[in-house]
Amino acid sequence: MSQSFHKSRRLLALAAVATLSLGVLSACSSSSASPGKSGSGALKDGFGDRAKSRNVEFITYYDPSQDAFWNQIKQGAEDAAKLAHFSLKEETAAGDVGKMTDLINAAAASKPAALVISFNDPAWENAACEVAKAGVAVFAYNVPPSGPAKDCVKAFVGQDFFQVGTYVGQKLIDSVDLSAGDKVLCPAEEPSQQYAIQRGGGVESILKTKGVKCTYLRTSGEDAPALDKMQAWLTANKDVKAIVPLGGTPHRNAVQAEDAAGVKVPIVGFDTSPQVIDGIKSGRILATADQQGYVQGFQPVLEAALFLDFGLSPATINSGGNSLIDKSNVSNLEDKALQGVRW
Repeated sequence: MSQSFHKSRRLLALAAVATLSLGVLSACSSSSASPGKSGSGALKDGFGDRAKSRNVEFITYYDPSQDAFWNQIKQGAEDAAKLAHFSLKEETAAGDVGKMTDLINAAAASKPAALVISFNDPAWENAACEVAKAGVAVFAYNVPPSGPAKDCVKAFVGQDFFQVGTYVGQKLIDSVDLSAGDKVLCPAEEPSQQYAIQRGGGVESILKTKGVKCTYLRTSGEDAPALDKMQAWLTANKDVKAIVPLGGTPHRNAVQAEDAAGVKVPIVGFDTSPQVIDGIKSGRILATADQQGYVQGFQPVLEAALFLDFGLSPATINSGGNSLIDKSNVSNLEDKALQGVRW
């Protein structure tokens, strides 16, 4: 089947879910009027139609065109925007803290109905609060604010990093014979960011029962430097016992880094990608914690619609699930029709 057919089928399914969640079974209008106008094709109760402004800005920190996980987030946001009849402005900072801050500052001036952003770095928290003060509904996803912006966002959709870190840590000690003092490499794009601190903290809360600590390594969010840095570290530390990638970039490069360094140890990490799927299937990767990026894009945009159209209070959602992906269930991520949703 064609990709467009699968996408249409998915949107129809999502529309059905949205309709049921709103508690309405009435048919949608067949009018082709533009979004935000009466009879626009919105549901009869006004979902997708009631709010006068339907301009929503969605900013990604990393570039979705370069990262499978962030592409899932982007796809979720786009699908929800179609259901809600939003005009979605999508921008990316491409991993640049300064650019992210500038984009958010610009939103304070343009005043969209809602701004949906991640908080990978606290540098733009004050800027986000200025947007909120300007009357824009601000929603967080992927990484929650840790400072002043806690009180400036409507809700957060993302993984409970610490909790899921405990699942990864438990999988590691259940699968690998670790002893006090053993080396476990925990590479992350940015070890100082909240996702890495909390994920690593969850992992270490379990590893400490064996007297083991993580050795953190900054890889950056780009594949080439991540591969080079992990290869160099592994070459110099061939006595390492396991690798726990704390982010999608080091995880999708971990097997290749091992091969380049002449090291072969168990890997248990976070996030999904074609490389991680292949690693699980081959047995090189024991398991991964999927934070379900599609949900992180879809839910905050849908919540923005419910808030703007009905004034419903947004809710914080844990998108991380309560189990890991391993050989027993990795096939769920291989359906080509689910590219952009599950991998």
